[in-house]
Amino acid sequence: MGKTKISTAGSLSSCKKISGFTLIELIVVISIVALLLSFSFPLFRDIRLFSDAAGQVGDIARLMDDLKKRAVEQQVDFLMHVDTKSGRLWVSDAAMNDEEKETAKEKGVRLSEELTILDVEFPGIRETGPREHRIRFRKQGYSDFALIHLMDRENNITLRIEPFLSRVQVFNKHVYLEDCI
Repeated sequence: MGKTKISTAGSLSSCKKISGFTLIELIVVISIVALLLSFSFPLFRDIRLFSDAAGQVGDIARLMDDLKKRAVEQQVDFLMHVDTKSGRLWVSDAAMNDEEKETAKEKGVRLSEELTILDVEFPGIRETGPREHRIRFRKQGYSDFALIHLMDRENNITLRIEPFLSRVQVFNKHVYLEDCI
């Protein structure tokens, strides 16, 4: 039996080394980054991009627009609480127990000192004074009709929530129910 000598020198020189990541490695890294981001999004929610009153008015309008969409998507009725005495806003739903509702109230948004909630006006309801108002966003796709009157330093602002419109309207003046009829 004769031994044959195999030369590997020629085959090594023709083989190129390929460097890079495999598809599995990329999927693992992307999934880890996505998982980390998903945990950090609740932290981003508390960051204020707009610290001025006009930015807060826009944030409130976007929140109400979002509540209309979420109510339909999640098939849950949401309540937006507007407390004119403390200047706080928070959201609750029917599935929350009393402890969860209290936690939502504590974590609610307190408006800056530049922005004041004067009152909330509903059709047929003429209550004034500092109190908590509730605006319902229903899972059927509509909401209560309400006007939220705000004051930004010397400027009057009204947020008009209409039952069947998807967007909240912002007016740079006070609009009253008599003006809407």
